Amino acid sequence: MVLNPEQQAHVDGAFPECRAELAGYLEQGVDVVVYRQTECGEDVPAFAVAPHDRHEFWLGCWESEGLAVESATRLGLNVVAMIKTPDCR
Repeated sequence: MVLNPEQQAHVDGAFPECRAELAGYLEQGVDVVVYRQTECGEDVPAFAVAPHDRHEFWLGCWESEGLAVESATRLGLNVVAMIKTPDCR
């Protein structure tokens, strides 16, 4: 599958070492969760989007929960839950 222009722009904006894996998740249109990340300071938007089965791999971060859900959906991801505590093993 080929990424659409919005997906490709999102991948291009990611760290180089994460791009292939990020593109794979976008190509698959995986189920994702949204949660408030607390690992990073104010320089990283507060709401992370991550695969439902791999919370430690952020597909992106946005300023609000609503924007995170909207952006993930536009990227072809399926938001299945908003969670309080991520399972980052």
